[in-house]
Amino acid sequence: MDKINIKMDIRGFIRFSNEALKELKLDKNPFADIEVDVEGKRIAVTPTKTLKTSSFRFMPNGAGYLLYFKGAMNATGFQVAPGPYTMVKEGNKFVFTGKAPAKKKGAWQPFACRNSVGIPMLSIDSRGTIIFDKRTCTAVETAKNDTMVAEYDANKKVFTLTFSKKGFINVRTIASHANASFMGTLSSHGIALPTKSFRTSCKIDGKVITFSVANLVAEQKAKVKAAKAKK
Repeated sequence: MDKINIKMDIRGFIRFSNEALKELKLDKNPFADIEVDVEGKRIAVTPTKTLKTSSFRFMPNGAGYLLYFKGAMNATGFQVAPGPYTMVKEGNKFVFTGKAPAKKKGAWQPFACRNSVGIPMLSIDSRGTIIFDKRTCTAVETAKNDTMVAEYDANKKVFTLTFSKKGFINVRTIASHANASFMGTLSSHGIALPTKSFRTSCKIDGKVITFSVANLVAEQKAKVKAAKAKK
């Protein structure tokens, strides 16, 4: 099957037809890797059995399955327009181009799910705000434990955040997420702000969250080294 039929609803979810379910092999591939091509205005969906920190989930709904698509559409400049569409198979990808074929093609870029389907996650944006996903803020009860203390192990490149009612950093819970200002904490340990959102998995033990910034530190060192090499 070179094409599969889908339907989009007003919320930005797409529903897969019964024929598409067989082609996607969703009984064996409950997760989805989503990639976007901003230049070509294309979105690719790759069904997979492997859960990653970026994974989306195919959600059972009545006789079909739903996949959240609005975020990827926003990233590629599409407007949510309910109705029927088709996706074209390219290798192991199923590609969405709206109502018309893509006129040009750019590079595929991974598009991560904001809420991981099975892994506690947090992110730090370019302004230094740390953002906890629903799974994480629910686990440590940020609505009740609305402050935290941050400790950093420079050798391991690991932060330990302890949540309570009497910490030093205020934590705000908004809807299904929680956030806090982390710029000063990063700066005090000589860690530069990420140039784009840094997203990582974390571990939860009671009201304590630990996460590594080793990849962020390594990326920043590589940029400094590259900048020096150009001089």
